[in-house]
Amino acid sequence: MIGEKLGSFRIKEILGTGAMGSVYLAEHEPTGKLAALKIISNDVAQRNNTDKRFEREAEILKQFNHPNIVRWLGVGRFQGTSYFAMEYIKGSTLEQMLATRGALPWQEVVDLGIQISESLHYAHQRGVVHRDLKPSNLMINEKGQVKLADFGIAKDLDATEQLTGTGRTLGTAAYMAPEQIRGNPPVSHKTDLYALGTVLYQMLTGRPPFEGATAVILMHNHLNQEVPRPRERVPEIPKALDDLVVKLMAKQPADRPWDAQAVGHELTKLRDKVLQSKPIKMAWPTTESPAPGAAAGRQATESGKRTRKASRTHGHSELDETRKYRKILETGALVLALLLVAAGIAYVLWPPGQEYLYQHAKALMASKSRSDRVTARDEYIEPLDRRFPGHPYRSETKQWLDSILLEEADNRLGLLDSRIGAALGNSSATKLELTVLAYSRQASKRAEKRDDLGELRVWDELAHQLHPEDKDERGWYLLAEERAQKVREAIQNRIAFVQSELVRAKAKFNAGFFEDDATIKAHLRDEYGPYTSLAGVLGPELKSPSPKTEGKATAEAKDDKTPAASTPNQESDKS
Repeated sequence: MIGEKLGSFRIKEILGTGAMGSVYLAEHEPTGKLAALKIISNDVAQRNNTDKRFEREAEILKQFNHPNIVRWLGVGRFQGTSYFAMEYIKGSTLEQMLATRGALPWQEVVDLGIQISESLHYAHQRGVVHRDLKPSNLMINEKGQVKLADFGIAKDLDATEQLTGTGRTLGTAAYMAPEQIRGNPPVSHKTDLYALGTVLYQMLTGRPPFEGATAVILMHNHLNQEVPRPRERVPEIPKALDDLVVKLMAKQPADRPWDAQAVGHELTKLRDKVLQSKPIKMAWPTTESPAPGAAAGRQATESGKRTRKASRTHGHSELDETRKYRKILETGALVLALLLVAAGIAYVLWPPGQEYLYQHAKALMASKSRSDRVTARDEYIEPLDRRFPGHPYRSETKQWLDSILLEEADNRLGLLDSRIGAALGNSSATKLELTVLAYSRQASKRAEKRDDLGELRVWDELAHQLHPEDKDERGWYLLAEERAQKVREAIQNRIAFVQSELVRAKAKFNAGFFEDDATIKAHLRDEYGPYTSLAGVLGPELKSPSPKTEGKATAEAKDDKTPAASTPNQESDKS
């Protein structure tokens, strides 16, 4: 197709091929700008729902706008050929980079991992699971910016049409999560987190965590083999990064991090420590740690036997050389340990002062990045409060901590009540979180029926049941208080507006403009009559029949599918 024209695009060269079609470099002739054209021929489109997947991918990319996701430009069909245009990334895939460079420095892996996490979180928040995250689907431009591509088999959690045949597995075997292979539990955003763990592992070590001659062997390993630790193949890696990769590759989705944002936060903390030249705890390889796979363990054992035999054969010279090398290592380790001890003593004797901690916290809290605010809490605010209990910024730091708690509670509730939370069945939610979720859903039901007084009672009751001084409950308490305050303010604003409109209607009536008076009152009856807080303001003649009675409220509470222990107290509601 080189040189051919599709719509307003002229094809210049082929960039790659995949299961659904080919990707070409093309020029948009009216503007002269380059684009990547994904093309699927008509005969392929008619087989195995490929055409529908192609359209699904176009629709998914169309709704996305994120710096770490390939940008959608347009879609079309020309003489039986379907295509859509994407942003052209001048650079290479992560797969090509790894083939050229091998294992990457862990600092670079952290930076790339943050970008991948942000792209996944963006997609997951919109109900889309990629399902095929792997190095070949990660583009890296000349500035080192990651671009997630190829949503060809992405799963839209909102979609009702099933494009995958029953029992059929989609994805690439080397990066597939156990539930993706088994088909149980259903694919969720946690599936992408498992694949992210395998990609991070490959970036750190230069090869995937599991290897095999066939897809069946790879799938067997993902289902049954112990998760390998990167530290067994990397001479030096932060312990936090080693643990994070293993946690991402947990066999059960509930054992993985909650979401991609949490992964990005952990990686950002590592990056910040590097930028601030702070000490980082390393995870050194240990002979006691199991190697990836029994075969590798046996190979290591046989290698050790051969080494000992060779040592005896070649005489004392090689043994002396080994002892000399070991002595150098032991001396170096001793010096390093002394330096670390000295650094710790120095930090204790000359720790940063309260002004230093406050100013750094203030700068980070001014940022719009949630990660910066969490860093401010962990690295500066909490140490400031702990080491200087009587510092003059106590009221300000308390407000900062409360704002972070409130933000975390709001985000957590949003996830619990989202499509992703529903898809997971909120299996990782605590009893307290399920209780808050039940109250939130009851409040939403009241709000939909314009029962604003009932909505206010639900949030007030939740706040009353929580303990603001309990560290686990304070964030939820702040959330309930904030929601209740918003409802109060809305009620006050509505009352003030309705009262002013009634005054205006009366003035129209007194002036003889009876039609205007009737129009104003009809509008108030239709728009504000159902609000329970306005019953006394509008009067019986203007109040719409309320769709919600106490008997109906009780029936709704009984019909609610949330756990009985998590349902707002009906007696308190009636009061």
